[in-house]
Amino acid sequence: MNTVTIIGAGPAGLQTAIELKERGWDSRILEEHSQVGVPTHCSGLISSSGARELELKLKACTENEIFGAKLVSPKGSILTVKRKKPVAYVIDRAAFDKSLQKQASRLGLKITFNSKLIDIHGSTVFFKKKHRGEMEKTKILVGADGVQSKTRELLGVPVQQENFVHTYQEFVSGTFDPKLVQMHFGSFAQGFFAWVIPESAKKARVGIGTSLGENAAEAFKKFTSEKKLEFTTLKRESFLIPVGPPLKNFVFGSNLLVGDAAFHAKATTGGGLVMGLSAAKKCAASIDHFLKNGKPLNSYNSYLKDVTKELKMHWKMRSFLNSQSDEKIDRLFGKLKKAGIEEFLEEHGDMDKPSRFVGKVLKKPGMWKLAGLAVKFR
Repeated sequence: MNTVTIIGAGPAGLQTAIELKERGWDSRILEEHSQVGVPTHCSGLISSSGARELELKLKACTENEIFGAKLVSPKGSILTVKRKKPVAYVIDRAAFDKSLQKQASRLGLKITFNSKLIDIHGSTVFFKKKHRGEMEKTKILVGADGVQSKTRELLGVPVQQENFVHTYQEFVSGTFDPKLVQMHFGSFAQGFFAWVIPESAKKARVGIGTSLGENAAEAFKKFTSEKKLEFTTLKRESFLIPVGPPLKNFVFGSNLLVGDAAFHAKATTGGGLVMGLSAAKKCAASIDHFLKNGKPLNSYNSYLKDVTKELKMHWKMRSFLNSQSDEKIDRLFGKLKKAGIEEFLEEHGDMDKPSRFVGKVLKKPGMWKLAGLAVKFR
C-alpha cells in the first residue's frame, strides 16, 4: 500500500510530493500525460513577491521581467501602474515544471507517466496505464490533476460552468513595450479580459479569456481587430482556467484537493501558480501532521485559511467586474484615475494578496472616494 498517491505531476502535485519527501514521506505520482509540462495551461506570469515568498529559483526559466501594467477600459481609458523594480516575471511554464521534476528526481521521487485516473473506491485507486487497467491501495490520495480534475469529479464536488473561462492565446512577433503587461477590458472578452504579455520588445503572448459558451478564438479576432494590433503569429494554444470562488472544503475522508483542482487560482486573472504552490506546502504539512501525530487531515482546511481569504477577495473582484457593463467600467476607470489609484497601487498594490491594499484605501484620505467600493470587497 502506498502512503500517499498524488494524481497529477503539475506544479501543485510535484510541490506536494517534494514537501512530503523532505518531511520523510514517499509518494506515488501518477501523471496522465507522457511528460511533465506538456500541454501548458498557463500564460506564464508570476509575481516577484510570490516568487520571493516561495523561494522559487526562476532564473533558468525567466524570459522577461515586468515592471507594471497598463489597464485599458472598453473605450480606451488607461490606468498605468509601474514600479522601479520588477513586479512579475514572464516564465517558460514547461521549463518551470521540468525544474520541479528535476528537484523531485534528485530526492528519489518517480513519476508514473501515461497513467490516467479512472475511479476511487475507499483506499483503492483504479487507473489506466497506457492501455492496461491497474489498481493500487493508498492511505491518502491527493488530487492535483488540474482544472478538469477527475479526482474532484469522482469525489462528487459540484462546480458551476460559470466558474471556468475558456482562453485562446497566441505567441507572436511584433513591437511591444517589454516592461508593461496590458489588460484590456470590454464586452469582446465576456466574463474576463484580454492581455498582452511581452516576452521581449519583439515577442509577446497575446490572449483572451471568455465565458464558456463563447467562441474564444472569434473573440480574439474581434479584440485584435478592434485594438488594431499588428503581429505575426508563431504558435497558438487554448486552455481552460478556473475563475470561481475557492471550494468550501478541500478534504474528503482520506482524499485532498490542491491547485487548480481545488480552485486555488485567482479569479481576477486566472493565475494559479503562487496560490497552488502555497496550498501544496500546506497540503504536505497537514498530511505530515496526520501521519506523525494523528492530527485530523481536515486541518488542511484551517491551514489554508490565509490562502482562502485572498482567493475570496479575488472572487469578489471578479464578480463585481463581471456585473458591470462597458459603460460602467469606463466610468469606474475615470473615478479610479481621479482618486489617484495609479499612485496608490504603485505604493501598495499586490497582485496576489489584494487584502493588503484594499484595507489601506480606507486609511488614505485621497482614496475615500473609493471607500464604498473598498467596503464591498472587504
